Amino acid sequence: MEQTKRIEYIDALRGLAMILVLYFHIPSYCLGNAYIGFNDILEWVRMPLFFFISGFVFYKADRIWNSITIKSILKKKFMVQIIPMAVFLTLFLILFDYMEPASFGSDKKGYWYTFVLFEYFVLYIGAEALLNKNKTVQGEIYVFLSVLLISLASFYYAKYYTRYSNELGNWKTVLGLLSFVKIRHFIFFWFGTIVRKYFAKFIHITNNDYVIAAIGIIFIAMIIFPSVFHITGLEYPAYMISGIASTMLIFTFFRKNEHLFTKDKWFGKVLQFIGRRTLDIYLIHYFFLPYHCLQDFGAKLIQYDNKALEVVVILLLALCVLAISLIASSMIRLNPFLVHYLFGVKREEK
Repeated sequence: MEQTKRIEYIDALRGLAMILVLYFHIPSYCLGNAYIGFNDILEWVRMPLFFFISGFVFYKADRIWNSITIKSILKKKFMVQIIPMAVFLTLFLILFDYMEPASFGSDKKGYWYTFVLFEYFVLYIGAEALLNKNKTVQGEIYVFLSVLLISLASFYYAKYYTRYSNELGNWKTVLGLLSFVKIRHFIFFWFGTIVRKYFAKFIHITNNDYVIAAIGIIFIAMIIFPSVFHITGLEYPAYMISGIASTMLIFTFFRKNEHLFTKDKWFGKVLQFIGRRTLDIYLIHYFFLPYHCLQDFGAKLIQYDNKALEVVVILLLALCVLAISLIASSMIRLNPFLVHYLFGVKREEK
């Protein structure tokens, strides 16, 4: 694959990932129960897929990790990930009167994703530059072990946070500001870079129907019997394996059926458009979520206990928020100054 050419099914896959995020935020922020409408299952898919795609598109085979390259990448990523997040978070806090220390903790009122993604870039670049500068197999193993250790530390910190929070002192504030509990997804970002690096081998493996069937069985077993891993204390290995399995299944489906997701097909065209505006949608949509309007309706929906109805309601609301966010995005993009500083779009040279 050409490194600089956009891959249509990847853009479509981004679009799907963004819809899954909105599909989670509707019940989480608006209906009073984050896990209705099969969101308890989609939790094993949503963020692993999003970070997998980020790692996949970030990897470049010809990159040399010297000071010039690192400074250039981090400067660009800072402009795209941090500045827009800071602007939109500040506006959100002012408009919704959330100016309090807790608003800058791990979740950051929902604006943690771009912040943590920037941290992933820093961590990954640091690991590659320090541990795999010569691009050897041994270096790759060291990078993997460092990624795994960081991800494990974040996961188990989140698990035992309340038990040991009083003993952390000022470290609790620092780790909250760094959104350390969210770094548990780092393993999926790394997996995305590995798939891109060994893409031909990945295709060879996933073209085998028996392999795909085995991966599907593993994923189903993980989501059906989560209590087994909770009892044995193996929650993170289960989450990691299920996340990798789900991304492999979904990514392979899109790759093998890429003809369905081209611009010639209306569905593919729509998903690609959403996929190219994921940052815009993510930053904007929090302003249009009906936070306090649907609590009573959500309680009735939960009481009714009909999964099909939950899916329809959540999806319709998510698509409405998506459409409004895209309209707002298109309006903002009419101004070159705003689109540069709010969405990190590179200015055209005159």
